[in-house]
Amino acid sequence: MIEDITFHFNVLNIDTTTTFLFELLIFNIDTMMVVYYWIIVVCLLNICFIDGHNDHMWVKYRNKDFMLVHQEMTWMEAQSVCYSLGGFLATVSNSDEMKFIKSMTNVYPNNIWLGGTDMFAEGRWVWIENLEPISYNHWYVANHQPDGGAGQNCVIWHNHNGYFWHDVSCKGNFKFVCQRYRKIKEQ
Repeated sequence: MIEDITFHFNVLNIDTTTTFLFELLIFNIDTMMVVYYWIIVVCLLNICFIDGHNDHMWVKYRNKDFMLVHQEMTWMEAQSVCYSLGGFLATVSNSDEMKFIKSMTNVYPNNIWLGGTDMFAEGRWVWIENLEPISYNHWYVANHQPDGGAGQNCVIWHNHNGYFWHDVSCKGNFKFVCQRYRKIKEQ
């Protein structure tokens, strides 16, 4: 492209300085286009992967936002992802919230990480969000859950004879639900 323009300048007998300046301008325009392209790519990556998988993927429920992540990960990896998105693995405060999360994850087979753990003190189940004891629970009591002892320190929501909580090893790979408190927009 530059060669064609230079040829036309030479045919028209335009001086070398003008030709050089024009070539410099064309080069800078090409460089700027590449830079703008990469700026756009980086911005799109930031929106999709850094800023919460895009805010449109967060589902609003009362004062909280929830997001189902289909990528299967260990409990610790899932918690790290949720934290990087401005939240934490989901906390279930009551049966209404439980029904809402169920509506998000109603796919069979279904094992979903929640934010419950007893890794800090065996048998003392807390939410990773604030280390507060779990007051509402939906353990699968017919199967004597939680039953895992020291080897099973993380909570999944498991679809077996209904949706119930099970304690499992934190090293398994499952989908997960992130939660964050709703951003209040300043006016």
